[in-house]
Amino acid sequence: MRNNLEIALKISSDLMTYCHHHGATDYDTKISEGDEAIMYVIQAYPVQVTDEQLEGLVKRLNAPRQRDVEHEYWELIGESEDFSELMLVGMSCDEAKIDYDGTTLTFTLLRHY
Repeated sequence: MRNNLEIALKISSDLMTYCHHHGATDYDTKISEGDEAIMYVIQAYPVQVTDEQLEGLVKRLNAPRQRDVEHEYWELIGESEDFSELMLVGMSCDEAKIDYDGTTLTFTLLRHY
């Protein structure tokens, strides 16, 4: 499997691409590598998403992690234009929290090694 930094950058890129398609022009990204996990905190603004879109986003990013087939998901992430790859991002992470205040969308993801 690819190294953790490559995966972190790809996941961050996919999340920022989603935000870009929903109007974001400013991004704050923090990727922290710890001994046992990597944490992503990504804020994007201004973002316009409906309650239905937000609900779908939360559902996709909270898909259960699939360690046994994760290497296959890596190959698929970024291959789709319809954002279904965000479920693949969710399947590559252990925890996902999404906050939206009407203009700023914040992702906090945790991925254990």
